[in-house]
Amino acid sequence: MKSTLILLWREFRSGELNILIFSLLLATSTVTSISLFTSRIQNSIFDEATEFLAADVQIRSTMAISPQWLQQAENSGLQTAQVQAFRAMAYSQQGMQLVAVKAVSSAYPLKGAVSLADTPFGEGQAQKAGPERGEAWLASRLFAGLELKLGDTIAIGDADFTVSKVLIKEPDSPQSFFGVAPRVMINLNDVPATGAIQTGSRVNYSLLLAGDGKNLKQFKNSIEKQLGAHARWVGVKDSNQNIGDALQRAEKFLLLAGSLSVMLSGVAIALAARRYAIRQSTNVALLKTFGQTPKNILQRYAIVLFFLGALSVFLGALIGWLLHWFILQIMGNLIPSGLAAPSPLAFLNGAFSGLVALLAFAAPPLLSLRKVAPAAVLRQGSANAILSPKIAGLIGFVSVCLLILVYSGSLSITAIITAGALVTLAGGGLLAWLLLSLGKIASQHMGNAWRLGIANLRRHQGFNTIQIVIFSSLIMLLLILVDTRTSLISQWQKQLPDKTPNHFIFNVFNDEKILVQDLLQQEGVERTPFYPMMRGRIIEVNGEPIKTRIENSSSRMNYERELNLTWATRLGDDNTVLEGQWHEENSNTLIVSAESEYAKGLNLLIGDTLTFSIAGHRLDASIGSFRSVQWDSMNPNFFMIFNRSILENSATNWLTSLYIPPERKDLLNKLTRELPTVTVLELDQMIDQVKGIISQVSLAIEFVLTLVLAAGLLVLITSIQATLDIRYQESAILRTLGAQRALVNKVLLIEFCSLGFMAGFLGAIGAQISLYFLQTHVFSLDYSINPLLILAGPAFGCVLIGTIGWLSTRKVTYQPPLSVLRSLN
Repeated sequence: MKSTLILLWREFRSGELNILIFSLLLATSTVTSISLFTSRIQNSIFDEATEFLAADVQIRSTMAISPQWLQQAENSGLQTAQVQAFRAMAYSQQGMQLVAVKAVSSAYPLKGAVSLADTPFGEGQAQKAGPERGEAWLASRLFAGLELKLGDTIAIGDADFTVSKVLIKEPDSPQSFFGVAPRVMINLNDVPATGAIQTGSRVNYSLLLAGDGKNLKQFKNSIEKQLGAHARWVGVKDSNQNIGDALQRAEKFLLLAGSLSVMLSGVAIALAARRYAIRQSTNVALLKTFGQTPKNILQRYAIVLFFLGALSVFLGALIGWLLHWFILQIMGNLIPSGLAAPSPLAFLNGAFSGLVALLAFAAPPLLSLRKVAPAAVLRQGSANAILSPKIAGLIGFVSVCLLILVYSGSLSITAIITAGALVTLAGGGLLAWLLLSLGKIASQHMGNAWRLGIANLRRHQGFNTIQIVIFSSLIMLLLILVDTRTSLISQWQKQLPDKTPNHFIFNVFNDEKILVQDLLQQEGVERTPFYPMMRGRIIEVNGEPIKTRIENSSSRMNYERELNLTWATRLGDDNTVLEGQWHEENSNTLIVSAESEYAKGLNLLIGDTLTFSIAGHRLDASIGSFRSVQWDSMNPNFFMIFNRSILENSATNWLTSLYIPPERKDLLNKLTRELPTVTVLELDQMIDQVKGIISQVSLAIEFVLTLVLAAGLLVLITSIQATLDIRYQESAILRTLGAQRALVNKVLLIEFCSLGFMAGFLGAIGAQISLYFLQTHVFSLDYSINPLLILAGPAFGCVLIGTIGWLSTRKVTYQPPLSVLRSLN
């Protein structure tokens, strides 16, 4: 043990272990820092996103919340609040109007805040509590419709309420754009006095929950089977499609980034460990000549591995923490205030990655030193007993795949990265060999430096082929990350561009349509086209009652409710026909186009006949096409679009959306005064909140990308440093034979630039293949070949590897050749 520690200390001081230690620290500190950073940012973003639910999760039901659930939740250490939502008539001395009543318990909201004002459409002030008993908070548009002011009284059912505040925004506002009556918020304890809820009344009940994730999970597991068909568990990703998509894609990107950092670190450790093992073969040969047995050698290097592992775990965790803290300081005010506490799992991720990488990449070549034959090494032969690069590579590759699977928890991400790496390894090896062979022909028409550089590459063709494959894998991983980041952020920016419609105007009848058009035109406000709209529900499919089709469906409530129906002959820009043909106006046959996901839930086929119940009338329509719909575009969209007008003699109301800047909110007062029956739905604050969360997600992705790119750059440097001995030797021999310093520098630059160019070309091809599967199967994005990637790969590889390689080896031209050769031996 003592001799081993002395050997370890001597090699540490001499620098023999520097590259291996650096690679191990890179593995643990990179994964630790990325895990710390992403988990804290991700948790903070999720915390902010929970404001869309006013809780961490909700249980939504069409039946009253079971007291047993409430008791179980409180016993599980969870905060609870309750909400009841129903329709009722609100009466003032000047009139009456159908309103959407929301009755909340005293603890509401658990997350976020209610925004209140003293004037309609005014600037809201946050309040983290609901109304007191006897009070009512009214949506802005009710003040004009019922001619109210603060302090007035309204009646809901049998109870009177004092209007105390203007309700500007509620954290869990309904996300449906259509059929939303103006909101009145009251205290839950006032509901019995109203008498508004009777047997058969349609009421939506919500149990709001907040607390520790572990407690929430345990509670969910305990009641999941009790939910039945009338209740469902709703998380933040389910509550808002924009937020859900952004968070899911960001989560996958962060997992992808962490997985790639594991892979990058593994490559560096493998190269460094092999270099160290080869340089140790002479020491092992000498130890064996002095009587050391293979068992002694095995024990000696097992102790070395133990100390390397302990050092990498503890020092790597410390460096990872400092690195993540440094990034947070640089970001300053750009990050959310009150970041979530770091998860211990982040440190475990780093330690686990470092130890697995050590055992997978460093242990095999070091432990195989016990088989070194002293005579072969002492005669300056190669250390044939060092583990074959092919076997070591196979062990490392399998280990990295397992690490990525454990780290990402995603089989699809693991499979796609693995497939991309295999393509790069297999095809890359073949192409690298071919390019090196063609290089000989090309170099014959060039100068001495080119001939020497290409000759050096060909002289060690097998070694350089492996190096090209390694470099190309690194470049492939970095290109994947950069392109994925660009695609994600571009997609989010397209979802909510500037001047996205932030208000909907509906319940506009035929005689009011011209008035609304004229008013908006006079005010210079642009709008989307007016869409006709009627309410109806599907009651039969091919003569079969719909209840039969959905009796075992977990989403049966989606198919039993009324739908907003429209008719149009022009397909919207945010709709795409997936199957069938888009209809043209046809007065003889009634055709309907169905949204694809809705149709899938009912197992509908092109040509099926749907029977609708609309205003008490039965109506049959044949399915002509299925559409995908971009619901997050903030434009009016519908599950069902007919080819012509339905129920000609029935009253039709119209719908449009428009963008109103904050400074023009007074227009809403004018509109509701002149047309009190018209309904205005405000979405501007919700859109701003969505944009804020997407901005934070994008920022997190930018910084994680920077961190992984920095790690990739360090891995490239480490990889080049770990393979310099041959070039040192050849350059020293050239100097000994009289080559000028400029020629040697030029030869080295040509070698590394050529390696970088070939590696970049292969990495770009591997990246394009991987990106296709990642973007289409993991991130659900549209894929298109990026020609810039094909050009950027070779250029990036040539400049980066050429520069790093030349800077790493140019010292050989400043040292006497003899001293270089002695140091290598």
